Amino acid sequence: MRMHSQQVSAFMFALVLSVSLLFPMSWAEATVNKIDINTASLEQIEAVKGVGQDIAHNILAYKKDHGAFQSIDDLRKVKGVGKVRLEALRETFTVGSTASPGENSPTK
Repeated sequence: MRMHSQQVSAFMFALVLSVSLLFPMSWAEATVNKIDINTASLEQIEAVKGVGQDIAHNILAYKKDHGAFQSIDDLRKVKGVGKVRLEALRETFTVGSTASPGENSPTK
């Protein structure tokens, strides 16, 4: 049985729609945007797969006590982040801003 182009288009649309309903994600997630660990909110960190409320709080507490993360490897120093979890988080987090707010603002 041969399908016409309209049938193929309708089938592909239905397939894509079905997959998107089974695996919902935002367009930003689909384009692999990473979260800056130094500027992320508690809610943003908690929303990451593999990071619960306790680890999110530990990340923010570590940053408060020790300053901005200089590299993703610094997450290894956070209570609850082992080698395996660090490797998983490497896919989600980035270290963009290492300066404290106001630290780089020009003075006149």
